[in-house]
Amino acid sequence: LKEAEVAVDTELHGLKLFRDEICLVQICDDKNNVSLIKIKNNKIPKNLKTLMTAPNVIKVFHFALTDVAFFKTSLNINVNPFCCTKVMSKLVRTYTQNHGLKDLFFELIGLEISKEQQQTNWSQLNLTDKQLKYAAMDVLELIKIYRGLKTMIDNRPKLSSGATMKELNAKAQGMLPGMVDLLVNGYGDKNGGWETSLFSH
Repeated sequence: LKEAEVAVDTELHGLKLFRDEICLVQICDDKNNVSLIKIKNNKIPKNLKTLMTAPNVIKVFHFALTDVAFFKTSLNINVNPFCCTKVMSKLVRTYTQNHGLKDLFFELIGLEISKEQQQTNWSQLNLTDKQLKYAAMDVLELIKIYRGLKTMIDNRPKLSSGATMKELNAKAQGMLPGMVDLLVNGYGDKNGGWETSLFSH
């Protein structure tokens, strides 16, 4: 595998772990080659598992917790290594509360994207053209967004503590696999199972 990073997203039957499943996986390289993989009966294409576990390829997600958790519960794939652009955005774009993919597309790429098809039936056998276009757009420029955020992080001056944003991002990204493990093992007891009170006072 020659790619250093690939953008990955999933479309789901719903958002409840162990009940709902991955219906579609979208993958894009930095040359804007998009692959849409329809998952049928939870059968895992061999090449998909190889890519998702390739140690030399960073899998770039937006809100990785959800996608990576569903890769584990739905397809029994432990995605590694991976990173989350939403975490990067929250770390470095402290001038805004808007960290959705739509917001990043507009600021970093200059494109307005529609989320109209997000809550549609992704389990149907024949997806509509609108669904396919929506699914492709979610990964089409994600590597550019990732690299744009990475540049912002690298250029941010040290904090008063002496820590760099790059160091903090590395630590935050490094915590995500452990958070996924907690959620898939039942410790998500807030926000519909997507947050844990394990570290609360």
